[in-house]
Amino acid sequence: MITMKDIAKEAGLSQPTVSLVLNGHYSICAETRQRVLETAERMGYRRNEIARSIKTGKTNVIGIIGGLSGSYSLEIIMGIAEACMDNGYFMKLLPVNNPDDNYEDLARAARQCVEHRVAGVICRAVRGHTLDALRTELNAMHIPIVLVDASSHHDWCSRVVSDDFAGIKEGVAYLLQQGHRKIAHITSPLNCEYARIRADGYLAAMHDAELPECEKMICEIDGDLELSHGDKDRISGFLKKVKPTAVICGSDPWAMKVLMLCHEMNIKVPDDLSVIGFAGLDYTFYSSPPLTTIKQPFCEMGAKAFELLLRHINGDQKIYDLKLKTSLIVRDSTGMAKGKC
Repeated sequence: MITMKDIAKEAGLSQPTVSLVLNGHYSICAETRQRVLETAERMGYRRNEIARSIKTGKTNVIGIIGGLSGSYSLEIIMGIAEACMDNGYFMKLLPVNNPDDNYEDLARAARQCVEHRVAGVICRAVRGHTLDALRTELNAMHIPIVLVDASSHHDWCSRVVSDDFAGIKEGVAYLLQQGHRKIAHITSPLNCEYARIRADGYLAAMHDAELPECEKMICEIDGDLELSHGDKDRISGFLKKVKPTAVICGSDPWAMKVLMLCHEMNIKVPDDLSVIGFAGLDYTFYSSPPLTTIKQPFCEMGAKAFELLLRHINGDQKIYDLKLKTSLIVRDSTGMAKGKC
């Protein structure tokens, strides 16, 4: 196995100089750095990270804690993974289903992060008292935390999210351009933080367009991914009552439910009703018709979360709150309002 001592001998330099270069210190002049790196590469040197972590008490591993199911979570993880590879870090995935209600699993994940001396932690879908408990455990070991895809901002840690408020406004603006004025909003219960933010964006866009009584055009549905009989009754009754020409939903799953129900009710999309979702999930391309959606930049969110975590690992104490721009993907589920063709 090639050692730093071997490289120093080959390059005609001192071992401390070689050590500084290979451990990422930039106090050595560029010419010498290049000489060390080229020699190390030529000789096939590979750093022993286990030995390094024993010596420094730190690793080049970060923990990913929280709800990690769903294709959007995979996109976030891919963004983190690519950024990790570019910077010589590795990931340890610690999935916790329903983290707000699963304190024991979250506490175990936090302990594992401490025991493995991770350099930092990225949390997804962790909030409230469980996030406070996680903070207490990790802060004791000075392990920084960054939140990703989290509705609430905290003054003690950085966060990366999509700009949901602006995203919904862009979706409503597009429908207005298509001639729609009776635009409804179907959403999860508004006591959910992300649902409230998106509903506020919808209301702001409707008020900007001077469309009255838009509060009455909001339908809250408390359901899961299945289209239950209760969902059907609630949504169909809402559509019959307010008679919208377009619906902008607070999530892609809700938009997919609307498409399914429209098929059952013989409502033609987009001729009778335009439908927009929110998230840009991969399966929305395969709906009938393909769903227009407001895409969240999940992969970029993951990469930015790692970028902020790396800053904190390297001593940056500033708290960042990044909101990344969404993008409207127009497909066949939206069209001109009737009479506007």
